[in-house]
Amino acid sequence: MDDDKLALAVAHVAFPDGDLFTFPDLEPHGAGAGGEGGTAGYLAACGDRLLLADDEYGVLRLTSPLTGDTVVLPGLVIGGGVSVRDVPVVLADEAAPSGTAPRRWRDSEEMSVLKLVVCPVGGGGGGLVVAAIVGREHFAKVALCTPEGFVWSISARDRWRWYDDMAFHGGRLYALTQAEDLLAFDVVDAGDGEPVVTGVERVVRSSVDALDVEDTRMHYLVTSLDGALLMVRREMADAGSTDGFEVFEADLAASRWVEVGGLGAGGEALFVGRLCSRAVRAPDDGDQIFFLDDTDGLSFRWELQPRPPYQVAAYDMVRRTFSMLMWKKPLDDGNTPVTWLFPDDDDDDDRVTK
Repeated sequence: MDDDKLALAVAHVAFPDGDLFTFPDLEPHGAGAGGEGGTAGYLAACGDRLLLADDEYGVLRLTSPLTGDTVVLPGLVIGGGVSVRDVPVVLADEAAPSGTAPRRWRDSEEMSVLKLVVCPVGGGGGGLVVAAIVGREHFAKVALCTPEGFVWSISARDRWRWYDDMAFHGGRLYALTQAEDLLAFDVVDAGDGEPVVTGVERVVRSSVDALDVEDTRMHYLVTSLDGALLMVRREMADAGSTDGFEVFEADLAASRWVEVGGLGAGGEALFVGRLCSRAVRAPDDGDQIFFLDDTDGLSFRWELQPRPPYQVAAYDMVRRTFSMLMWKKPLDDGNTPVTWLFPDDDDDDDRVTK
């Protein structure tokens, strides 16, 4: 892959088997087991980085296959790299904890990472914090650590939830539940260099009328280019087919979701994925939602269920039409989905889809 083309890529598509492709060209950048950047077997993704387990040293490595930069994080092992903190948590419009995790999960050696974000703490002056949703699909908590730290902290005072996504937005950490509640988390330094959750506020309460338990849905949180926090709802008949998308803006003052019919007037597209999402300036592809076949490991995906015919597709919010951009790639079903990777944030203003 030509370095100039790699630098101009709007995004990259990473596969669990180690293959990596640029977007929109969809040209391979490294292939085979491990790819050029050793990306096979990743656990999660954030920005241009993939989370990989280093079993030899019992740590996690947040590595960019594009630049080779690596940040070492503690392993998510109960009794080793995980500390359950009994720090008081202020709850606002949110229920207090009730019950504990099932014993077989609580006593297991390692936690699954469902989502990972990196964000500044303390208004940007307190360094970086890595936040993760850990546990199981229907039963998870927020875990926190710093790149310099030795453990992840999990609050004993916050309850288990079914989370669909997490994002850092406007100085706060937000998480979206499967029921479409939006929660804001207050994160501070505990005084020993370890970040902890001290507050949980339900800032948007889902509308009961908007939910239908018979529907299959996936949700993504994305910050738009004009600064709004968006929820992207993906309507699905089953894991093998997508019926359409709806986009909502979080009205934090009114504590509600407001549906929007289009994105930024100057041209904006959304790249959504279970592990990583982003809004991108796109004069030629405005009001497009680029998405992936990323249902691997979810409870509503059956092992023998047919996969959709694509790996990458686009949805036009105005015309309500679909376009298949990358046809199905032979893959074994697993727990980790295909993911987007995005070039470094410092270059975002210069990136335009072609």
